[in-house]
Amino acid sequence: MKISDNIDLIDGTMANCYSINFEGKNILIDAGTKGSSKKIIKYYKEKNTKPDTVLITHYHPDHIGGLKAIKTAFGPEIYVPDAEVGVISGREKMKPAKSLASKMVAGFMKSLPVEDLKKASELKIEDIEVIETSGHTPGSTSYYFKKEGAIFVGDAVVVSSGKLGLNKAFTLDMQKAEESRKKIIDSPANIILSGHGDVYRKQNGDNEN
Repeated sequence: MKISDNIDLIDGTMANCYSINFEGKNILIDAGTKGSSKKIIKYYKEKNTKPDTVLITHYHPDHIGGLKAIKTAFGPEIYVPDAEVGVISGREKMKPAKSLASKMVAGFMKSLPVEDLKKASELKIEDIEVIETSGHTPGSTSYYFKKEGAIFVGDAVVVSSGKLGLNKAFTLDMQKAEESRKKIIDSPANIILSGHGDVYRKQNGDNEN
C-alpha cells in the first residue's frame, strides 16, 4: 500500500513493515514475524530489487522474526537498537512486560538469532535521524526521515481510533513510554508510522493528543 511516493506499507505482515526508496536505495523498517518474511521477500522480488538496509525499531518477535530469512535472502546492512543487540543476536533473553500475554510471547515466539548487526547509533545517513524512544522495550528506537516528514516508531506508540496510544500489555516502562510518546508527538514529523494501526497524519493541536 502506498503511503507516499517513496514509502510503501508491505501488505500482509503481522506487524507493519515499511519500505522506503531513499536516494536510489531501499530501506526496510522492521522485519515482521518469521512467517511474514515470505511476504517481504516476495514484495522485493516482484519489484526485481532488494532491501539495502534494514532498520529495526525494537526486539519483539513480530518485528524481528523475519530478520534471519531476509538477511539470508538479500544480505542487507542491519541496524538495531543499541541496548537490544544482545537479544537480537541471541546472546541475551528478551525481558517480558508484566502481563501474561507478554510472558507468553516471550516464552513461545522465538526469533532466530542474527549476527553482523550494527548499532542504530552508528547509522550515519544524511537526512535520517535516530531517536531514542525507550519504554516499550529498553532500547526502542524511532527513525525520522526529514525529507519525507515521516517518523517510523515501531510500537513506541500505536494508532487506535485516531489516537496515539501505548500498548500497555507489552510495554516495560510506562513512564518512559509516555515520555517517548510525547517526544514523537512533538517531533517535526507530520506522518507517524507505527508498527500497528493506520497511518497517522498530524493535525493542528496534536501536541495535546
